[in-house]
Amino acid sequence: MRYGSLEYMYASPIALALIDSAAFREWVLSRSEFREYSDARLLHKEMASHRGNSSAEWWRFHFTEKCRCVGCSGKETDILAIFETKSQARFALHFEVKQPTDSFKSDGVQSRGYALRAQCWAAKAPTRVLPHQRASTGLFFSEAKRTEYFEHLDNFKALMTFEEIETEFPDVAKWLSG
Repeated sequence: MRYGSLEYMYASPIALALIDSAAFREWVLSRSEFREYSDARLLHKEMASHRGNSSAEWWRFHFTEKCRCVGCSGKETDILAIFETKSQARFALHFEVKQPTDSFKSDGVQSRGYALRAQCWAAKAPTRVLPHQRASTGLFFSEAKRTEYFEHLDNFKALMTFEEIETEFPDVAKWLSG
């Protein structure tokens, strides 16, 4: 299996559901520190246009090598979703997707980097990332990994399990049929 293909099997349906399912999008936002903006508009078309690469998916492979801070250098965000409130304030959610057989490296650099990168990009977005004023983090993971991931969980403001998605939004859980 190609590197990342199992992760993609989980990440892609989540990213697409952020577009296609208002209920799922509201649920995700309600779990984040932006819960008061659960009706915010996902700027997926604007993200794709700003990115300037018609073959790239709007949500995937966001990284920068221009910033060499510990949050950015050599790291990517699995799902980047930028939203706009009714008052036109923009915020981003940087999601890590840990498919059920994946683990965090024990040094904690990956999990700590998410919050650092989110704040770095809110202050000065990389060239191909839509500018936004605020940012936070989220983790999609298997409940079976909660104990193993314990020391990393505080680095993510929103925690959502695949099992919750399977129960609440079975149409999103395409990984069950894959």
